[in-house]
Amino acid sequence: MRTHPEVQRALEARRPETDPPAPSPRSLIGAILRDTRPTTFSLACEDTSSTLREHGRGPVTDELRQALLSTQDRRAIANLLDIATVHRLTPLSADEARPLVTGPVLWRYLDSVGEPVDDSPRSPYEKLMLDLLHDDVALPVAPPVAGPTIVQSMLIGGTARPGEGASGGLTVFLSSLAEALVRRQDVGRVVTAVLAHEPTALTVTKDAALDHWTVHVPVDSPVALTQQDMARHRAGITWWLEKLLRRCGLHPDVVHVRYSDDGSLAVADAARLTGAKLVFTVTPDPHRHLAERHLADAEDLTAMRFDLHRVRAADHLVRRADRVITIGGRQDEVLAHFPRLTPATLTALEEGITPAPPAAGRSPVRELFTTSALPRLDASAEGLPVLLNVGRLHPMKQQPLLVRAWLEAGLHHRTALVVIGGSATDRTPDEQAVLDEVLELARSAPSARGRLAVLPAWPNDDIRRLQHELAANPPPSGAPHIYACASAKEEFGIAVLEAMEAGLLVVGPQRGGLRCYVDDGRNGFLVDTSAARSLGERLAHVVGLGAATAPIAAAGQETARRRFHIDAVAEPFAALYRGLSG
Repeated sequence: MRTHPEVQRALEARRPETDPPAPSPRSLIGAILRDTRPTTFSLACEDTSSTLREHGRGPVTDELRQALLSTQDRRAIANLLDIATVHRLTPLSADEARPLVTGPVLWRYLDSVGEPVDDSPRSPYEKLMLDLLHDDVALPVAPPVAGPTIVQSMLIGGTARPGEGASGGLTVFLSSLAEALVRRQDVGRVVTAVLAHEPTALTVTKDAALDHWTVHVPVDSPVALTQQDMARHRAGITWWLEKLLRRCGLHPDVVHVRYSDDGSLAVADAARLTGAKLVFTVTPDPHRHLAERHLADAEDLTAMRFDLHRVRAADHLVRRADRVITIGGRQDEVLAHFPRLTPATLTALEEGITPAPPAAGRSPVRELFTTSALPRLDASAEGLPVLLNVGRLHPMKQQPLLVRAWLEAGLHHRTALVVIGGSATDRTPDEQAVLDEVLELARSAPSARGRLAVLPAWPNDDIRRLQHELAANPPPSGAPHIYACASAKEEFGIAVLEAMEAGLLVVGPQRGGLRCYVDDGRNGFLVDTSAARSLGERLAHVVGLGAATAPIAAAGQETARRRFHIDAVAEPFAALYRGLSG
């Protein structure tokens, strides 16, 4: 296959020996004037940093001033003024700036140069911004702490219900890690930064029992942001996060970002402005996407260009970070994609899980049999081995492939399949498309009625209780129930680890992070999830082994409990943060 020329040029430009030459102030500003797309603005913010280092603040400020006073393009003016704000440059006086632009862009700039803002809001988002600027909002103020303050960002997905929208295993891990860190004596506090959708109030909260704070960053958007939307809101995310951290006394020593996108670049800007060290968790994506999806001439140029943009974002984050880490066991693949990294500059840390919560009064298993508009189990599923799948409804998670494999392999005659994930009502387009495909497959197989249950996302504690109840009540055959992960790949697989810890037998993708802890045939099974046939045949083989797989499930449980308890996992993270903050 022939590599797409745009991909080839981008890959050839990634030189390991030196940084790319910084653009001159004139060429940098000229590029911003010619292209006002949000992604171009985001990358121009990064180029501005290198241009400032090489040419100094004076020449960059002069070029910004000349461009701002000469162009009539309001989008270009907004981008130029936001770049000045992010880098604390002052190309215009307040009186010069006010006629050029209005609203949040102007207010961010005026605030950065110490000028008052006197205006009227046109939206709830603008009202929140003015309330903060005018000190008209009451926010909690954290007392000083002895140990370092760690800020971790979670801008994709929420924290309340993993598996809903874009939230998933990382949500669970960050919540668990924060709690484990603040229980230690060598960490002061942890702050989790999330996006607040539908801005109606400024919200900064503290856990009732632990020094774990959550900062909700307002976003001027009626819907949750995707990674494609982040560039448009980059300057706003930076401004809000820096202001709220300072106002609430949450002075960060270390800021940790985990996505290769414009949201992480925005958080990295806030880290720079607050004087914090930056940690970046790097993964093989999106570089792997370029290698696999765009080798030949790309049909979807929009997707290809966004993958290229995320490659550049990841490269910038690697360059900016004070420490780069990767998920345990993944160094070789990461090093192949990032030529500037070496084994000495890349640290591998494993993720982990908390022990299961205590059992509640109700039975989560019985919930699978309750009447609903979506498919549920019936009496015919009683006593059958259960194949459980939990996670976001997303094409990468491949729930329809799992249902198809289950049907085509005839497993609906001897097992029950339970799929949990997605919003109950306000579904994203990805969620709705995946759910529609699953339901169409269910309708196409009347003989599977009562053997397939499809449920919206549950709180993580309820998922853990379900897994433990299933593991404690195996079918009469003595075979363990199965956790079936059909994802194209998993970077690490928190949901898989949780199922292992409960005592379920795990079957998951051979591509990705499961290979770090699943030894095929010893403590679980790895499978080719690229096609329904390979997945179905492997699942049928595992089900056919029956009670002989019980020792394999037990070995998986021992692996999860021994290696991946969150307190053990937190130790190297704490050591990393201490080293940077000291």
